Amino acid sequence: MKLKISGQFWRHLLLERLHRILVLVIVLQLIQCFTDYWWEETYSIIYGALAVTAVTELLFTRLLRIRVAIQCVTVIGLIVWKTPMEWRGWPDSWRTWDDVSSFFSFHSGQLHPFFELTIGVIALVHVLAWVGSRRAGAIIVVVLSIAVMASVDSFFPLELWHNIAWIVTAGLAWLVILHLRQLQVRHPDSWEALAERPIDIAFPAIIIITILLLTGIFMPRAPVLLEDPYTIWTEAQGREVPVFAGEGGVQKTSSSGSKGSSLSGYSRDDRKIGGGFQFDYSPVMTITTSQKSYWRGETKSVYTGKGWGDIKSPQLIPNAYGNKADLELSAPRAEGVKTVEVIQTVTVSRKDRMSVLFGAGPVSSVSELKSNNNAGLSWNPEEWELRWSKPASVESYSVVSQVAVLDENALREVTAPPDGSIDLAKYLQLPDTLPERVHDLALEQTSGLTNDYDRAKKLEQFLKDSFPYTNTPDLTRRTDRANGDIVDAFLFEIQEGYCDYFSTSFVVMARSIGLPTRWVKGYSTGFDPSTLDRARFGGPGEVPDPSGAGTYTVRNADAHSWAEVYFEGYGWIPFEPTSGFSVPQPIPEGEVLQPDVDTPVDAAPSDVDAGEKNKDWLVPAGATGVVLIILSLVFIGYRSRRAQQLWNHIRNRGNTPNQRVVREMERLLSFLQRQGLRREAHETIRETFNRWGNKFSSLRGEFDGALTSFEQARYGHDNGSSQLLNDFNDAATKIRKAL
Repeated sequence: MKLKISGQFWRHLLLERLHRILVLVIVLQLIQCFTDYWWEETYSIIYGALAVTAVTELLFTRLLRIRVAIQCVTVIGLIVWKTPMEWRGWPDSWRTWDDVSSFFSFHSGQLHPFFELTIGVIALVHVLAWVGSRRAGAIIVVVLSIAVMASVDSFFPLELWHNIAWIVTAGLAWLVILHLRQLQVRHPDSWEALAERPIDIAFPAIIIITILLLTGIFMPRAPVLLEDPYTIWTEAQGREVPVFAGEGGVQKTSSSGSKGSSLSGYSRDDRKIGGGFQFDYSPVMTITTSQKSYWRGETKSVYTGKGWGDIKSPQLIPNAYGNKADLELSAPRAEGVKTVEVIQTVTVSRKDRMSVLFGAGPVSSVSELKSNNNAGLSWNPEEWELRWSKPASVESYSVVSQVAVLDENALREVTAPPDGSIDLAKYLQLPDTLPERVHDLALEQTSGLTNDYDRAKKLEQFLKDSFPYTNTPDLTRRTDRANGDIVDAFLFEIQEGYCDYFSTSFVVMARSIGLPTRWVKGYSTGFDPSTLDRARFGGPGEVPDPSGAGTYTVRNADAHSWAEVYFEGYGWIPFEPTSGFSVPQPIPEGEVLQPDVDTPVDAAPSDVDAGEKNKDWLVPAGATGVVLIILSLVFIGYRSRRAQQLWNHIRNRGNTPNQRVVREMERLLSFLQRQGLRREAHETIRETFNRWGNKFSSLRGEFDGALTSFEQARYGHDNGSSQLLNDFNDAATKIRKAL
């Protein structure tokens, strides 16, 4: 009787309960694919409904109707709580079909689409639990789930590796549970023996799965050894693989929360900016330069209210490679404007295909280009871009740039002639939907200033001083996430963000007061390891090169955007409105260099000691240690007397004292066998205990006492007494301690 009750208890626990909870864990990871499509309210409702589903699955293992009813009522209650519902009162008459129909259609319509989505997720939990009730079905569910997540992770701006790790963990636990279930059905005797020591089974499995999971999460990313078939086929056709996450990561737009889960990097899709990201410090390229600078990539001029687009049909000069003559500019600089020649040698670290070449300011020549597509390079003189006809793999190249010297006094004297060198209308473009308060704020900040340069500097400083930098802005502050203007949302609602927010806001505000401005993206300067050497060994008299010449390591975390304002005769002058950054550029002799900060104050510092990378193992090691300590405490807690009493109460419920003595004898025999005391097949228990008592004379009394109690319980005709059970346990405890 006792064996039957214990087996039923564990069977219900392992199959009916934990099995469904693990399916729920997998479904939670799958719905992360809809991060950019579901509102925050949708996730709140679904999470709440799944929490109630988990509780009902644990409490009511067989009452299906009760579980479903509770779950449906919970969904409706969460929708009413989390969304603005309008109550129009009860129908005028319950006997009139039109009144009743109108009442239900109006109020039920407000549940859309939250009710359908949440019920669909709950139904998915039940369907996958049914499909995975056998080992083959569980394997299919886990493999398909991983495949779906891997596909979404490859083609969309989502970082789903941690979700995949959770699916793998749940899948491993799921297979362990199904294996134990089969053991219970096919080998009941072995199952009952294992059920006596559940922690002895669970603890090693938890340790192994945890170590595998943490190893996978914290393992450094390895280079791609084999491209997937879709990539190989697409590139063979001469087409670009449509990776929606951009090159090296993207600053992700998210509508479901404030925390970014994607990695920083240079994104090529700017149609929708905003969201959040996490810093990725993996290297992209190294640049040896004669002048510290930002590394310019692309220019965007068409602002849509959500992001940026390109000018259609730009003028391109093909075969820019090897052009020793200066690459012409769309608006030549006036005579007397001083420039500095900046020579840069770029070595690309990543194997990703590049759509542009990066350089300081407008490039005048390109040489020493090592690429698989040298003939496909063109120069865009209007937007200052070196672009490929199709993305190409690049190993290294050298470029020469002519960067204008920043002369603030001269720029303050610049006035726009009635007929300028270029058509500036495209750089004053703004959407008709731009809220008027953006223009009013720009006018308010620049009021009383008499020249364009001071107006631009005032807007730059206003943005720096007014809004903090963060890579995870709180998007819940934004009221209209679907159709609202991103600049308006940043200035008046979100009021925090990273470079895309600051630079876009600067361009829009400057255009609104008549300053021709464009949006630029590329990389900030990066990190020069030699600065640490100079600080360590140069001594107090060491004076750094004012030009910032050196070799810089540019990382994904250095991906950046800024703005350029047009001044007739000087061309495009860069402005840096992002809080915590300062654009490096040549200035006339005798002027003081502005402080140059290439990394936001709340991000990791750019002067990272090379030795810090050697300490990266501390994070996974520390996390692993914490998990092992927690699991050890759980194990010790189980072994404590109070936990043991609770477990014995659950395991022995419904058993008489005599039945419990018989069970305890089986446990004692198993223990003694593990200690090397072998029981021969032909021996009775009395013969075995007499032999062991003769071998251990000091325990003779304990062996005899345990044997006497067992024989009374085994062959007695009553239910026994608690005293008999206590006598046996006392003798068995002394034997265990002695051996």
